[in-house]
Amino acid sequence: MYNRIIEQFIAAQKAAHAAYAAAAAFERETVAAVQDHYVSVELRSEYRTAKELQSFCRSLAGGVVNRARREFAPCGARLDIANQDEYERAGLDIDAALKAGKIPDIDGLWASMARRYGGHGGAELAYQQAAQRIISGFGLNRRREVQRTASAVVLRKPVISEACYRRSSRKVGYYSCQSTADCLSGLATFAAKAGHHLLAAGLNRVNVHDVEYNYREKHSYPGLDIVFFKEAWEFKVSHQVADDLLLFLGEYGEAFMQEAA
Repeated sequence: MYNRIIEQFIAAQKAAHAAYAAAAAFERETVAAVQDHYVSVELRSEYRTAKELQSFCRSLAGGVVNRARREFAPCGARLDIANQDEYERAGLDIDAALKAGKIPDIDGLWASMARRYGGHGGAELAYQQAAQRIISGFGLNRRREVQRTASAVVLRKPVISEACYRRSSRKVGYYSCQSTADCLSGLATFAAKAGHHLLAAGLNRVNVHDVEYNYREKHSYPGLDIVFFKEAWEFKVSHQVADDLLLFLGEYGEAFMQEAA
């Protein structure tokens, strides 16, 4: 399927070149006295044509990996797949194939990812990645006791904040944005997997680049309260949700907990 798309693109390039060549020839015949550097119709060089094909193939391959991220991720989860890793697994070398005059095997790339992530493969990896983001975000390990109160389990995420321009509220600092977004994404994936769909939906709506808050302000979600401090966010997880979270981390994050210990 994808290889045929490349074949169609190459055919379109050839047809376009032939059409421009015919137009250029007609211009020269019609205005016989015109010098070459005054000809209006410009023919694309072989180098530019080759670069266009290379760019198209790279874009197509990237789109195939994006498709895998969407289709093989479980509902409500994020699946991280590195383009270059998948190219290497599939034996795809776009530049080498084009230099050899061959069609890059994008169909082979898709088949490789379908074998690896199809069935439960993508879901298992997505849940493992979510567990790793949660463990990393809260600095969890086997030696660290989590704080328990009568109503909740308390997890603390370091989040450096900065003052909002001309406002008393605060926002997530630049260097804390990615780690905070990753942690929230991991929690949302867990919540969806455990059946806490309202919690998952609420966490997925949090945009760390837009959220503003005041010191000790609290945002509440089903089974979770987040309290904001200047250098941390405190997650107060209800016992029911916390029990499910521990089961999730035990099933999908065991290896990461051992590494963090």
